[in-house]
Amino acid sequence: MQRPRFQNAIKALVLLSLALFLYTRLASGTLFFYINQRFMVYTVFAIVGLVLVAISYRPRPRNAAAGEEPHSHHTLGCIGLIIVLLPVVLGVLVPPQPLGAAAMGNRELNITSQTRSVLPAAVRAAAQKDAADRTLLDWLHAFTASPDPARDYAGQPVDVIGFIYHDDRLAENEVLVNRFVVSCCVADASAVSMVVRSPDAAALPNDTWVQVQGVLQPGEWNGKSLPVIVADRVILTDLPNQPYLYP
Repeated sequence: MQRPRFQNAIKALVLLSLALFLYTRLASGTLFFYINQRFMVYTVFAIVGLVLVAISYRPRPRNAAAGEEPHSHHTLGCIGLIIVLLPVVLGVLVPPQPLGAAAMGNRELNITSQTRSVLPAAVRAAAQKDAADRTLLDWLHAFTASPDPARDYAGQPVDVIGFIYHDDRLAENEVLVNRFVVSCCVADASAVSMVVRSPDAAALPNDTWVQVQGVLQPGEWNGKSLPVIVADRVILTDLPNQPYLYP
């Protein structure tokens, strides 16, 4: 006779666990390792919704006079329980971390001016920024606007932050500095990269976060002409609070 009460209690506990998991990830900022920040409001709605639905499963007194027992319209199967709890279990067991060098191998690198999906407004905004204030994404936008970026941007100062990735197509004194750009979630993430030329390149491990300061000089990537950062300084830095860039 207590099975419906037990079922409802388990449902409420599962929903509250999922709500708590989302809240802790949101409060710590690690939720944005997986989704774009602009979806934060929807996450808040989801947390509130999960709590409200969990409350709806609170025990209700039976109507003894009518011989009624609390009931549940839907039984909770093991498969359904596993599906709902799986994100919570994986989230607890696997430490949250952003995409890094391990994700570079199976994703296209945006490093030249061949990106055609860039909005003109974004290109204009990037071109209007001071060179030293541009992010890796801003530089990609600026390169897109130029018919010959290797020539047009030679000598301009660069100050960018990203993580290190070694590509076999580069020289021994060259390395890629990268950031992932996320439109919706990490499933659609693409990497924006710039080639850095430095005598210390080979000593920088993959996934090392660095601040690169230097100047652009004409160079080459995969047989195409493009600017290369000739580094004056490569400074080790901590993982940024928000490691991704947004279009």
